[in-house]
Amino acid sequence: SNPEIAKKLATCPFNARHLVPPCELSNHILKCNDRAFVEQDVVSGSFEPPQEQMKNRSSWQAPPCSEDWET
Repeated sequence: SNPEIAKKLATCPFNARHLVPPCELSNHILKCNDRAFVEQDVVSGSFEPPQEQMKNRSSWQAPPCSEDWET
């Protein structure tokens, strides 16, 4: 709520709402509770689209263009 103070704080890479003094950022990163959620997503591969979503993707392709811009 105080923009002048917020400018002096570092943002946590796991949760942008976590603002800490820059000298405490590395310690916060080691202890941040939201770090577990990010690590869990990476390990489980949930950052990749599920197989069903991949199957439902459109295979539509644009038709070949018959315009000749040189003429």
